[in-house]
Amino acid sequence: MDALTLAFIPVAAILTVTPGSDTMLVVNNTLTRSTGAGLSTVAGINSGLLIHALASAMGLSLILMKSATAFEMVKLVGALYIVWLGIQSLRKGFKKEEEAKSTADALRGKRSSFKEGFLTNVLNPKVAVFYLALLPQFISPDESIIRKSLLLMAIHFSMGIIWFSTVVFTLGKLRRLVSSSSFRKRLEKISGIVFIFLGLKMAADQT
Repeated sequence: MDALTLAFIPVAAILTVTPGSDTMLVVNNTLTRSTGAGLSTVAGINSGLLIHALASAMGLSLILMKSATAFEMVKLVGALYIVWLGIQSLRKGFKKEEEAKSTADALRGKRSSFKEGFLTNVLNPKVAVFYLALLPQFISPDESIIRKSLLLMAIHFSMGIIWFSTVVFTLGKLRRLVSSSSFRKRLEKISGIVFIFLGLKMAADQT
């Protein structure tokens, strides 16, 4: 492994463990749904990273950096989606207790969790710009851009799987201790407020 790749590892590690909307979504879906839903969220988030890395390697992210209009449009869509997640969480927090979920409901919950993780990541234009700005710093002129970008993405992807899966399994154990409906409703309300705040912050942030 070359020196630039080794230098990328601690940078990627710091970025992986830094809390954000992805982390909040993993925490919320694990505690309010299930460990399986949390893992599905992790899979969705990392699938989004794959899309960003491929787009960056092919230069598509350059459009977001060069076009202020395109960036603002994508940012607004992403912000609105996160706000929508917050509203959905608030609605769940104020709903009356539901009957026990069926296996089909659990499967739909996992599918929804994957979709939420994927869209939350893909619709964040700053992730795309981050990849385009960061990855070239760790690619030497004589290397294949696509091949090296995929290698760096694989490292970041692996870190995300390990870190978020650890968070999910840790919270999964905690979930058994705090499985009361009142706790889940409080968490939904708190998550809703945080999501709305993050969405509004994303919409208001200047680049």
